Amino acid sequence: MLNRRNFLRASGGVAAAGALAGAVPSVSFGATGSYERLRAGLQGDLLLPTDSGYDLAKQLQIAQYDAVSPQAIAYCETPQDVAKAIQFASSEGIAVRTRSGGHNYSGWSTGEGLVVDVSRIQHAKVNGSTLKVGPGASSIRAIEALTPYNKQIATGTCPTVCPGGFFSGGGIGYQTRKFGTGSDRVTAATVVLADGSIVRASSSYDSSLLWGLRGGGGGNFGVVVDWEVRPVDQPRMVWYEQWWDYDQAPAIFAAWQAWMANGSDDLAGQFVLVTPDAAPGAKPMVLTTGAYLGPQSELETALAQLNSLAKTAPLSKVVADLTYAEAMKRTYHCDQLTVAQCQRAGTTPDAQLPRTGFQRESYRVFNREMTATEIEKVLAAYDANRAAGHTRVLHVMGLGGAANRISRTSTAFWHRDATFVAGFVNQLGANPSATDVQAATAWAGNGGRVLDPMSSGAYVNFTSTELTDWQTKYYGGNYNKLRYVKFAYDPDNFFRHPRSIGS
Repeated sequence: MLNRRNFLRASGGVAAAGALAGAVPSVSFGATGSYERLRAGLQGDLLLPTDSGYDLAKQLQIAQYDAVSPQAIAYCETPQDVAKAIQFASSEGIAVRTRSGGHNYSGWSTGEGLVVDVSRIQHAKVNGSTLKVGPGASSIRAIEALTPYNKQIATGTCPTVCPGGFFSGGGIGYQTRKFGTGSDRVTAATVVLADGSIVRASSSYDSSLLWGLRGGGGGNFGVVVDWEVRPVDQPRMVWYEQWWDYDQAPAIFAAWQAWMANGSDDLAGQFVLVTPDAAPGAKPMVLTTGAYLGPQSELETALAQLNSLAKTAPLSKVVADLTYAEAMKRTYHCDQLTVAQCQRAGTTPDAQLPRTGFQRESYRVFNREMTATEIEKVLAAYDANRAAGHTRVLHVMGLGGAANRISRTSTAFWHRDATFVAGFVNQLGANPSATDVQAATAWAGNGGRVLDPMSSGAYVNFTSTELTDWQTKYYGGNYNKLRYVKFAYDPDNFFRHPRSIGS
């Protein structure tokens, strides 16, 4: 809690937060006996390396992090479970990582110590004029739970991403242009702090903590065990998908940027180049896809405008006016699956969604459209150094709209002038060769260097394998205040990862 003692400790100004760099508690490797003490106190489960199910329990979405073997994974089911796990780790000198959906590109939700997993805290329910959502309420499950009440939450475009990380980093998706980022809709959060205390941060109490939780990135200040958010009022959504000839990619990319930048707030979309196997000679595919949060007739007019700007027509087009839940399932590529099946394979008996084996990525945020020359450089970098067996993607998502009509400092999310986010992604199967790893890393890194000069920053939820000056790129002018909040609520830097606040 931001009490008088912590306020005075931090009142030396932002410079005092620099002490965090050296305030790293020692890390021990807890004995099995001491972990049995924690196991006995939890309502949830504790899994050690010798326990059945441990190999599954340590998995993240990306299989390359299976190489990390935590001392233990605590499946917490209540706020009190989280508090006990944190108090235990603190008393034993064990490093902690927190995990909700396990989607962090850089693997920050696992480590060598104790993983505090909140995926079982997955409530999604109406609470008067707001919604209460657990940190482990995956997008697909939350949407299902809230559909009977005609209320919804802002989500990303992956079905198993959870609010624990999504809201903390800002939270962008198809609702951003009309309703703002996911974090913009957060009104309060219940948080377990480093000392094990449980606080409710709101505009009235612990407001600076709430400010930091709304875009300051996960794993920094404490473990959120409940989010209170304003619902999204969107009973229907028009989903669309268009495929284009790659030979027209420069014109389509240029047209798409202008189209999104000048489109209605109801318009959401992505521009995607994908090469499933980037062997020499393979022809990439071009996709524009997204949603319209208004009448289908208006979307049809908008799509015609895109074709006119591109001076070409798509090879194929699909438009579907659906309920919000149906449209999001289509977005998740889960429209032919049940909710139980639309989960990461292994996590439930029916789950069918595959994991990513290995990934390298470089993302940046942009506050302007790329010029024709810049588009040529981006497409050349995308097409460079082909490698068989590599899946390569250029992924661009439209931003702007309502998200840009909020001041940079009202929340920790800095990018209030952003029009889109773009990134290079290289994926491989599990256990790739050293040569393939080197090639994927070099390709993504080169893509980042090409994007850098034309970008206005980076998005913490799309972490990027290589990123210099991440403090400024992620948080801009809000970073110093984030350090202040960190020092006030976690003065000993208990919650930390390679790019945590104060690192």
